[in-house]
Amino acid sequence: MMKTDASTAALYLRASTEHQNYSTEHQEAALREYAMAHELTVVKMYRDKGRSGLTLDGRAGLLELLTDIQASRADFSVVLVYDVSRWGRFQDVDESAYYEYACRRAGIAVAYCAEPFTNDGSPLSAVLKGLKRAMAAEYSRELSAKVFRAQCRLTEAGFKQGGLAGYGLRRIVISAAGQPKALLGVGERKSIPTDRVTYAKGPDNEVAIIHRIYEMYLVERMSDTSIARRLNLEGVENEFGRTWSPYHVKQVLTNDKYAGTLVFNRSTQRLKSSRRANAQAAWVKVEDAFDAIVSRDLLEDARAERNRRRRQWSDDEMLDLLRQIFVEHGTVTPDLINASGGPAVKSYAFRFNGITSAMGLAGVIWPSLTRSTITRYRMRCITRDMTIELERSAAAVNALVERLSPRTFRLNGVTARLLCTRCRYERSHPCWKVALVHQPAVDFIIWVRADTLNERVDGIYLIPTADFPNHLYIWPSARSLARYQQYAHTSIATMFGCK
Repeated sequence: MMKTDASTAALYLRASTEHQNYSTEHQEAALREYAMAHELTVVKMYRDKGRSGLTLDGRAGLLELLTDIQASRADFSVVLVYDVSRWGRFQDVDESAYYEYACRRAGIAVAYCAEPFTNDGSPLSAVLKGLKRAMAAEYSRELSAKVFRAQCRLTEAGFKQGGLAGYGLRRIVISAAGQPKALLGVGERKSIPTDRVTYAKGPDNEVAIIHRIYEMYLVERMSDTSIARRLNLEGVENEFGRTWSPYHVKQVLTNDKYAGTLVFNRSTQRLKSSRRANAQAAWVKVEDAFDAIVSRDLLEDARAERNRRRRQWSDDEMLDLLRQIFVEHGTVTPDLINASGGPAVKSYAFRFNGITSAMGLAGVIWPSLTRSTITRYRMRCITRDMTIELERSAAAVNALVERLSPRTFRLNGVTARLLCTRCRYERSHPCWKVALVHQPAVDFIIWVRADTLNERVDGIYLIPTADFPNHLYIWPSARSLARYQQYAHTSIATMFGCK
C-alpha cells in the first residue's frame, strides 16, 4: 500500500451542466482556501464537468478517484469536496454513503468544506449528512417534476422540447414576442433563455422526397428497406448527409410531426432511470402546431398499411383471400393480389414455394397470368432454395463463406456466382443463356439449369469463368449440353464433397 502524508489532499469538483461554466473554478478556489487554512497540500485534482450527480455513470472523475483509492494508488490522505450535493445527488442515499465508506475504509477521509458541520464520524455529523443527502436527492426529484410540468405547458403552447428536427423539417427560434428569429442548424441551440423553438418546413427538395417516400410506400407498396435502397441508388442523402436506412424511412412514415402535430412524453426516463414507454393517454399532443408536410389522412393511411403488413397471416387465411379475389373478380392477377389488402405476391411465392403452387392449393385458376410471369416466380424460388443449400453445404465442411452480393460468394478465398437460368427456345431447340457479369469478378459460375418446362432443377454445373469463350456468356442447348458434362454435379452438397 502506498504511504501517504497526513497533510496531503485531493480535490473533487463537479458541475451539473455544461452551462455552469465557472462552477468548478469557484469550487476549486473555495477548496484551495480550505486546504490552506488547514495546512493541507493539494497533490491531485479530480473533475467532472457537465455531469449529473444522480448516478455514477459517466462520472469519469469520481470513478478515477474511487479506482485510485481501491487500488492503493492514492498519494493523499483526504478528499476535499465542496458540499454533500457535489459528491452526488444519488436517489438512494445509501449509495452516496457507500462511496464515502469505500474511501474511509482505505484510510482516506472525505471533507465537505462548505457544510456547517465537520465530517468527523460523530453522531451529529452522521445525522446531518443523512439529512443533507436526502435533501440533495429530493432537490433533484422536485427539479425534475418542475421541469416536466414546464415542458408540458410549453408543448401545449406549440413549442418543441429538444431533439433533432428530422428530414424535411428545420428548427426555428421564436422570440418571447412570438416573432420568428432564425433557423437552427444541427447542433446549434437558442442563445436567449426566453426564446422558444418550433418546427418549420425544410427545403423544397426534401419536402418532395418525403412525398415520394409516401408514394413508394402506399402506391408502389415498397418496404422500408426497398425505399432506402432506391434513395441511396439515386444519391439522395438523409439529414445527416449520410445514406438512408430503413429506420430513417420508418420515421418519415410514422412520426406525427410530419402532419404538423407536436407530441411530448411518449416515453419517460427521469432521474437517470431506464427509459420506458408511456400510455398514449399520458402523451401531450398538439394538432396543427406548425405547417404540415403531409396530411393527417395520409399519415394514418401509412400507419394502417404498416399494421396490415405486420399482421401474421396463417396459410388458410392466405389461401382464403385468393379464393375471395377469384369470386369477386373472376380472375386472379398479381395486381389484384397486391391491391387486396392482404399479403403481397412475393409473400405467397415464398410461403408456398411459388405462386402457382399457392393457386393450386387454393383451388382456383388464373388464365390472365402469363407463362413468363409463372416462370419468373418459379426461378426466384429455385434461386432461394439453391442459395440456402449452398450456405448449408459450406457450413457442413467448415468452409469460410463471405457474401459479396445477393448471389456472389467468396468460399475459402475463391469467388463464385450462383446463376439459375430458365429454359428458352431458339428454333424449337431448348437452350439456356449463362451470362458472365463482370462486377464483381468471379472465378467460377455455379450454373443451376431448369428443366425444359421450367418447373424443377435439371442440372448443376461448376464452370470456370476462364472457359467462357468471349468472356460474356455461353449459350448451351439440348444439343451441346454433353460438352458441359465434365462440370456437372448431382447437387450443391456433392459439389462441396458432402456425403
